[in-house]
Amino acid sequence: MIESYLDFPQCWDGVNLDSANHQSHMAYPVNNDCPASHPVPVPKLRQVIRYPANGDPARFRLASGAGYTMHGDFFNAWPVAEMERRVRDCIRPIIKCGVSGTP
Repeated sequence: MIESYLDFPQCWDGVNLDSANHQSHMAYPVNNDCPASHPVPVPKLRQVIRYPANGDPARFRLASGAGYTMHGDFFNAWPVAEMERRVRDCIRPIIKCGVSGTP
């Protein structure tokens, strides 16, 4: 079984919804804090991919190249009211909620 983890950046510059390289408007926390250039924290998003495989993982290749080329894209399709409720009830108080969005 091969397992890959892809953590998305958790800090936004607070201004740009996108950037020319689709990256620079976001940043990763440093020592668990957002840098001054990207002061707005956003919910943590981790993509976990598990798939069966045989052989030497060091020799595996993705369609994009070696394993380090793995990337993901996020498109928000949540209903606004539901997303606001989960941010208020789960994310801001740092409570792990179930799939229903309740603690």
